[in-house]
Amino acid sequence: MSDGYTFPASERIKSKVVVGRLFNSTTAKTFTYPLKCLYIIEKSTLPGVEVLFSVPKRNHKRANVRNRLKRRMRESYRLSEVRQRLQALAEERGVAIRLAFVYISKEELPYNPICDAVTKLLADVVELC
Repeated sequence: MSDGYTFPASERIKSKVVVGRLFNSTTAKTFTYPLKCLYIIEKSTLPGVEVLFSVPKRNHKRANVRNRLKRRMRESYRLSEVRQRLQALAEERGVAIRLAFVYISKEELPYNPICDAVTKLLADVVELC
């Protein structure tokens, strides 16, 4: 399997401080149904991209549905071609790009609309960098 299509732990947001900053009201946002993308671009000694996926319990009560939707978002991100461009851009400019994908639809959608939304949101972030 190609190294470009893995999703290592180093690309996942694990810090509560970073999560708190992402969900702060001053964070930049971009929307594409059924997802919302919150992002922060910061100067960093460790440039790269870190990602978080979230499905609110308010909209989807059952854990198996939330997990399925997060799995679809992760898979869409992992296979996205725009992801490599975003990673290269972060390393070139010496910045850390932190993204949070939040599922905002109240209904469970199949993989294709989620994949299209993730790709479009990543392209939007690349343009805004």
